[in-house]
Order: sequence, then structure tokens, then C-alpha cells
Amino acid sequence: MRLDTGLLSRRSVLQALTALAGAAALPAAFVGRHAHAAMPTLPPDFGRGRSVAVVGAGVAGLTSAYVLARNGFRVTVYEADSRYGGRSLTPRPVRAEYRDWWFAKYHSERQFPAMYVSEYREDPARSPDPQPQVCRFDDPLWDPQSGKDPLELFLNAGPGRIPSDHVAVLDLCRRIGVELEPYIFLSASNLLQSAAFNGGVPIPFRQINYSLMGQIAEMLATVVRDGHALGQYSDGYRNRVLAMLQQFGDLNGNLKYDGSSRLGYSHPPGGWRDAGVVNPVVPFDQTLNSGFAGGGGPASTAGPVLFNADNIIWQTSLLQPIGGMDRIWQRLMMQEIPADAVELRSDDPRSAGLSARDAAGSGSKRYVGDLVVLNHRITALEDDAAQPRMRVGYAWSDPSTGKTGEGSAAHDFCISTMAPNLLATLKTSLPNGFRAALGAVLQSPAIKVGWQSKDRFWETGNQIYGGISWTDDPIRQIWYPSEDYGAHTGVLTGAYNSGPQAEAFGNLSQAQRIEAALRGGEKLHARFSQKVHADKGLTIAWHLMPHQIGGWAVDTANTQPEIYRQITTLPQGRLYLAGDAWSQLPGWKEGAVTSAYAAVESIAYGMTAGKAKVAR
Repeated sequence: MRLDTGLLSRRSVLQALTALAGAAALPAAFVGRHAHAAMPTLPPDFGRGRSVAVVGAGVAGLTSAYVLARNGFRVTVYEADSRYGGRSLTPRPVRAEYRDWWFAKYHSERQFPAMYVSEYREDPARSPDPQPQVCRFDDPLWDPQSGKDPLELFLNAGPGRIPSDHVAVLDLCRRIGVELEPYIFLSASNLLQSAAFNGGVPIPFRQINYSLMGQIAEMLATVVRDGHALGQYSDGYRNRVLAMLQQFGDLNGNLKYDGSSRLGYSHPPGGWRDAGVVNPVVPFDQTLNSGFAGGGGPASTAGPVLFNADNIIWQTSLLQPIGGMDRIWQRLMMQEIPADAVELRSDDPRSAGLSARDAAGSGSKRYVGDLVVLNHRITALEDDAAQPRMRVGYAWSDPSTGKTGEGSAAHDFCISTMAPNLLATLKTSLPNGFRAALGAVLQSPAIKVGWQSKDRFWETGNQIYGGISWTDDPIRQIWYPSEDYGAHTGVLTGAYNSGPQAEAFGNLSQAQRIEAALRGGEKLHARFSQKVHADKGLTIAWHLMPHQIGGWAVDTANTQPEIYRQITTLPQGRLYLAGDAWSQLPGWKEGAVTSAYAAVESIAYGMTAGKAKVAR
């Protein structure tokens, strides 16, 4: 995608529309036309002399800043929190030696110390228990003096995986040097548990899944063989269908299903005459009544978890950054940009750090992270017709001194990545109807719990290597690590739910959440509470985190189409919107990245709209 000064190609416009249809009040001829957004390719000095305020240093904000800065814009990223990353939060061990090892491995110059997060807390004004959550994971076998690496321990408290079709994020990872590895969504050894099934005793996915496949294959084979279906086709055709069903269900020579090794073993085969014992077939009625094959959605019940991996965003094998999901925004922060992209005000909190770096002989290199000012909460985004520019009001704080204050700055444009509902509460130039639509966007509560295990009991006891086990308990899921197989410890995502269950879970105290998650873990793994370090458990309720309103927007494009149409058709002005809420993929980094590209393209379109020709 290339945009030349004075010439806007049709392809550029269409790509800009992918995640933000009509973002810049585009001509009617283009509204509703879509193509997949790739990183905008603008002339290197396209933005020279123009400045952009970006609200939020999450994935969408940092992606916007990166693209803008490398194309000549001056950029300031205003982040309300004391950390980077937004909802892409990956807590790591608080131990000082571990922190030192991590920086030595990934960012030896430590330009941005706040990119390492070992502590967070929920909003004191909303959380029932906003005590700090400190990550006390640790590798008990690691000697910092040995020169060897510890086991890398972390909890992806926000996003945790990347589907293979999320091509914009994967392309970004390649560009900025994020190494990837497989993330296992489904292992056939993963467990399913429901109070309505098998007396509450969990069962391996393979046993119930392949029982069902065999039984369905037998039913269909009987219908075809007895002439009740496909009677109008030739014998050869019907025989090919029967052969296919025999393979599909692992049927015997009589086209009956009496079980097979696909179900797994209660006693595995071994040497000599040890043939093993195959797991029994699960009766069809029990499967139907279990809830695993239907009767609800994954967000609210045990749901059709047998078919989760058939969803394109929940592929059997996905991808994850090596070392944690925060590696994406961390690598974004470390991308070099033109020095004049950094715009400093007279009292700028970044000035001393940049001067010290320059004095230390680090050169005058500047990075995307240098564009960010932390602890700057936006209070107003207003068009200033007199200049004409965008006036950005903010309230700042300095945690090191306790000082606070207010200020404002003028920018040519602004990209806001804050949640729609939070933007609706600000003082802005947006029309009342647009603000009402922002405030009406439904957001999903979401929670996670993380554990460090005492050993890899799921591998040695259940032959589980990665993937997710499911339960109808409020914890809903346990995620097993897709890395460091056979190690002496690991980090489990011990609960992940959304919707009403997450709201109820968030209303508990931290201690109550820990106890609830331990009880839920017991339903999938006996003596679970003895197998994890309960005193190192972490919990998070995203709908109660500072400067957040939920885990993600509830698929606004489909569940609230009129609201989505309104919030993606901006009035004329200098404010543009990005973030996964302004995409077809809420809750995914792909939505954040593609919406950022769309916002940048829309700014470029607005700069040239008066004189551009549309290339056909």
C-alpha cells in the first residue's frame, strides 16, 4: 500500500476501511468497501511539520506511533497508567536477580525500566480488594551466579495467543523482530469436566470426541447401507461413502463402532504381551446430556467445547511470542525512529532521561518508547478552530515525588485508543449523538488467575502437553504452558472466564478468588491445591483495572450493528479512533493493529483529500 503526496490510490482507501469503515467521513462511494489492512507505506517525510497525539500506550497506540513516527510525524503518546502495554499485561517475577537477568537478555541498556512488570493493582475506586498483586513466581533451581538461564516464568494476564490468519500481527512481528513458537490450543489429552457428566469426574477430550465420531459414523453408515439415503446414487458411489465413514469413525468390518485405540488407554500398552487396556466408549446419550456437544456458549456454560477448535480463531495450533505476549509491544517500543519524531514540551518528564542517555554516550538514537509519557491521564480532546489544531488536556502525576498537575498541548491530529465508554466521558468536540453511541457499547467483564506449579503434574499424570482443559465450574478453563516441556515447574492459567461469571468472580476479594480457583482446579486435577503454590497465585479482573472498562467490546459489529455503524463513522474533525473495539476482532491484537493502520491511513487521506486524485 503506497500513498504519494497528492495521489491517493483506491487500494489505499480500501485498506484503510478494513477495521474502521468510514473513519474519516470518506466519500459515499467508498463506504462499505473492505480489504485487509497492511502496514501503511507512506513517503518518509509525509508527516513533516505535523504532530499527532496518541492516547494510550497499548498495542494499538504503540503501533500507531511507530507508523506515524517513521513517516515524518512528531508524535506524543499519552498513557494514563504507570506502565506500558494496556491490556497486554504479562507479570514477571519480582525477584531483583531475575529482573536483572531479564534485562540482560532482552534490553541490556534498560532505556525503559517500566516495561518489566512484576506488580499491578485494580482500581481502588471500583475493586472490592485493590491490594497490589505481586508476581512471586521463581525458579527454585536457578543460581544467578551460575551463568545459566532460569526457567522463564510469566503469566499472560491479557491476550495469550495469535491465530495463523491474523496476518497483520504476524507481519508486524516479522518486521520488529518478535520470535514466535507454537501455542497449543487443543491436546487430545485435555480434560472435560461437568457436574452433569460422569459423576463430575473429568474425561480426556479424545475419549468423548472419538466416541461421538464413531457413533455418528455408525448411524450414517446404517442409513446409507439400508438404502434410506443416497438411494439415487450408484452402488459404487454409496460404497465410497461407506468406506469414508468407516475411516472417519474407525468402524469395524461390519460398519459398527465398538471402540478403538483412538479413545486412549486406561493402561497403556508396553513390552511383550502387555497389550494395554483401551478406554471404554462413552454412551451417546451421556455425551448429549453432558453439555460438551451443545446447549450453550463457551462464555456462559460448559458449552460445545468439543467443537471449539473448529473455530478459525481457536485453531488446534496457534502461535505465541517466545517469552510472553508483551514481547510484541516491547519490541515495538525498541524500534528506532527519527530523532525529530520526539516532541518535548518545556516541563516534559522525558527530558532528563533523554539528556542522561545522550551524556552517557548512547548517542542520539530515539525509539518508539521515547514517544510515551506515562502517568498522563487525558481529560479533554477538543478541536481548536482558532489554530486550527486539536487541544489535548491532561492530568499528570509523578509517583516518585507525589506531585500532580494539569496541562494541555496542541497537536494537528489525535488518535484515541481508549475504550469507547471512557472516551464518552471526556470533554470532547464530538456530537452528543456520537458520544451516546460510544457510551452504549457493551463491554465484557473478564478475569484470569495464574498459578506456579510445584511440578509438571499435568504432563506426568495426564499426558497433557499444552492446550486447555474445560469445566462448568466458574474458573471455566485451565491453560497449560506450550513451552518448556519436561521442566521442573511452570505457570498455569488457572481460570479464564467472561460475562456474568467474570463479574461475579470480580466481586470477590483476592483471597476468595484464590480459594474459588483452587476449588475449580480440584475438579480437573485431584489434590490441585497441593500441586500449585497457592501463596503465589495472581488474580485480575479486567473490568476493574485502572483506565479499563472490560476485557473487550462484545463483538459490537454483530451484536450492536447500528451502534458500530455510528462509532465508525466519525464526524469531520481531527480526532481519529483505533483499538480493538474499532475492529471486527474485539479482544484480539489483530483488531488493535489493523485499526491502528486504518486510523493512520485515514489521517493521510484527510491531509490529501482536498487535492487528491483517486487512482483507478
